[in-house]
Amino acid sequence: MRRVKSMLLTVLCMGMILGAGYFVIVESGQKVLEKERVLEESSYEDTSSNIFYGKIEENIELFPWSYYPEEGEERILGEYPRFQEAVLGWEAKGFEEELKAVQEWYLYQLIACESNTRLEEVGKWYRESQKSIMDSMVMVDTPQFGSIYFYQDILELEKKQYQVRIACNEWNIISFACMEYRNGQKQNRDVWEEGKQKLVSVLERAEEKMTGYFDYMMFLRYQSIEYFADEAEGEYINAYLEGFHWLEQILDNKEYELSYMPKKVQIIMKELGYAAESTIEANALSDKEKESIMEDSQPGYSYQIVELKDMILLLMQGQETLGVYYDPIAQRFCGYNFFYEY
Repeated sequence: MRRVKSMLLTVLCMGMILGAGYFVIVESGQKVLEKERVLEESSYEDTSSNIFYGKIEENIELFPWSYYPEEGEERILGEYPRFQEAVLGWEAKGFEEELKAVQEWYLYQLIACESNTRLEEVGKWYRESQKSIMDSMVMVDTPQFGSIYFYQDILELEKKQYQVRIACNEWNIISFACMEYRNGQKQNRDVWEEGKQKLVSVLERAEEKMTGYFDYMMFLRYQSIEYFADEAEGEYINAYLEGFHWLEQILDNKEYELSYMPKKVQIIMKELGYAAESTIEANALSDKEKESIMEDSQPGYSYQIVELKDMILLLMQGQETLGVYYDPIAQRFCGYNFFYEY
């Protein structure tokens, strides 16, 4: 009799845990997936941590790409965002062409980083193809979020193809993805699972660093800081590029000279008035102080590893949501996505 009661109690507890995890995922999924198509269509794995799992076989368009005009729908050509306008002097001769060039160069840096190629190769491809990101933008006016600008293309860099998808509002880059294009290639599930497990291990061992990355990206989202002037070095810092470098270092398990933030990220955060305790030199802290900081910096959000058709979407969710794209085949992060709720 005791065994029966014990078994029933175990089953009841498991059901409550699964139900709670499922409820969290479905509720949060409603806020980010197109037209309320939620993750309840997916299958889930149970976990005792704050990492949840989902899988969707279809091609789901997330915000802002859910607003991309389909064939026959109204679209506006010839318009482009102005996220680097503050870098230039408004009275400069040929301002519009210079603005286009500066913004193209900024995006070339992101493409070069995510395709693991040289900046010169990206510029060469666009010159030889006689293409322009700014001139290829498609603008859509939305009632909730105003103007959104879209760009997508497939680039050939160093004998590989890469799919690039960029979406901007007027003053910010709200979605960027660049990953190897494998159209028609059969997926190797063993390689996929190996890459997925690497991502899981990163989330389990680097929660503090991922918390810092999440905070950093939220700063960029709300303050529209695509560049930052490093007066000491006499250069501009590409803020999103440094975010990608940070993710690479987290993925490769590299330690930093000063705690968990790369140097250029620290410069930006310090100038913005972000005084995180974790930027204090680790060696200057006692074991008790380190333990206290770790307890205070536990993330107030959960991870959702959502397997899409050709990549993984890592949803970092708390009061707000940040999406990070991950290529499990190449085992590298390949972009980010801000989600706007209304």
